[in-house]
Amino acid sequence: MVSTKKRYFLFFVLVGPAILLRFLTAVYPVLETLYLSVFKVDLLTNTRQFVGLRNFQRLLADQSNHDIMYFTLIFILASVALQLILGLGVASMLNARFPGRNLVRTINLIPWAIPTIVAGLAFRWMLDDQYGLVTDWLFRLTGNKYELLVHPATARLCVILVNVWKNTPFMAVVLLAGLQSVPAELYEAARIDGATAFQNFRHITLPISMSLLLTLGLFSFIWQLANFDLMLGMTHGGPGLATTVLSYTVFQQGILWFNWGMASALGVILIFVVAIVGILGLALFRHYGLSL
Repeated sequence: MVSTKKRYFLFFVLVGPAILLRFLTAVYPVLETLYLSVFKVDLLTNTRQFVGLRNFQRLLADQSNHDIMYFTLIFILASVALQLILGLGVASMLNARFPGRNLVRTINLIPWAIPTIVAGLAFRWMLDDQYGLVTDWLFRLTGNKYELLVHPATARLCVILVNVWKNTPFMAVVLLAGLQSVPAELYEAARIDGATAFQNFRHITLPISMSLLLTLGLFSFIWQLANFDLMLGMTHGGPGLATTVLSYTVFQQGILWFNWGMASALGVILIFVVAIVGILGLALFRHYGLSL
């Protein structure tokens, strides 16, 4: 028998490096962010002045930050909802039997495989009001010249739609894996009972996929909070601050303007939002009797 001390020693030898790595990559950055959020950091003199909650007060008092938070919420909710709906629809089509199905499944992944910054730059060119392909097609069809990335409303709509185009294929592939686990006997029994395609979807596909949909929705929401490379390549947060999200503001404050105190305060707000979303997600899983 192995003694208790040897068991603990073996445990720390095997698990210790993983715990240390997790601490260095997750726990320490969060603690450092919390620490810096209550300081005003001057990189030129390498000094830190304690300001308490003043960084948070400045953020909440600035109306532009309210607009940024509002668009961040709209961007994430609209993107995640559309990605889940379209992803489930695409997954259902890819799950059907038809010639060339494997080729279509491969082509489906192309938008997701393109780096987000590259997709943003490409659509910035395609939607340009002077020489963009999309605006040229719209002009040929309607006779009107559209400045899609100049007006705030259309710029926001374009950013959301491009984000949906980019990430829906990933949703579809994951949901497709879930649909393939549905027993074929269920659909066969429903067909014998005279169920329509919509009834099959409502009473078989959707209930079985609900756990996966909630999981994808939760993780996608959290992932989209850190998504700013699309805006960086496509609109630079413009026009004005119309397409600026919180993560892009953190990038600007911390990396471009070296305002680490304000960037850390925004990071704390993002951590708080992630915590709330995580708690709500777990509550939904418990309410519906689902498990991750």
